[in-house]
Amino acid sequence: MKTIVPESASNRSRIAGQLWRALGVPVLAVMLSACGDNDMLTGDITGYNHMPESGWSIAGFTVNGAGGSNIQPESGGGAFSCCISFPKHWRPGMKAKVRWFYNHKASDPEATPPPPQEAEVDIPEYTPKTAGAINVHFYSDHRIKVVISRYAIEHPRYPMREDDKKPWDTRTDIVDE
Repeated sequence: MKTIVPESASNRSRIAGQLWRALGVPVLAVMLSACGDNDMLTGDITGYNHMPESGWSIAGFTVNGAGGSNIQPESGGGAFSCCISFPKHWRPGMKAKVRWFYNHKASDPEATPPPPQEAEVDIPEYTPKTAGAINVHFYSDHRIKVVISRYAIEHPRYPMREDDKKPWDTRTDIVDE
C-alpha cells in the first residue's frame, strides 16, 4: 500500500517560483510595455492673472473640467492643482476649453463681478521634453491664453512673448541647460 505524504513547503515554493517565471514575468513585461506606449502625459494646472492690481480676481477656473485655484490680480504661478492629462505629442489644432469666474475687484469691492466665462483656445506647440504644467493666463477683457510648459513664466524658454508675460519679466540670470 502506498502512503500519501503531504507536499513539503520547499517543494511548494519551488513550484510557485516556476509558475512565476513561466507566467508572471511575461505578464509583467507585457503590462510594462503597454505603459511605455502611453501617448499621454500628466501635468499640474496653474494660472496667472495679468490684470492690474485694480482689476478682477479670478475666483476659480477649469481646463477641460480639471480645476485650478483662485488668483489675485498681478499674481499666480504659486498654486498648482493636480492633475490633467494631455497628448504627449502636440498636434496642430489642439485646443483647451477653459471656464472661469470672477470674484471681486480690488479697486471697487462692491462691484458686481462679470458673469462666468468660457472660451476654447489654441494650445501652442510643445514637445515631450518641454511639456509640464498647464498654465492659464487671464487678461483684461475676458481674454485668456493656455501654455503647456515645464518652465516658469520668468524663464527665458517660457513659450510666450514678452508683452504677454507682463507684469512678469524674463530673468537674465538663469543659466540655461
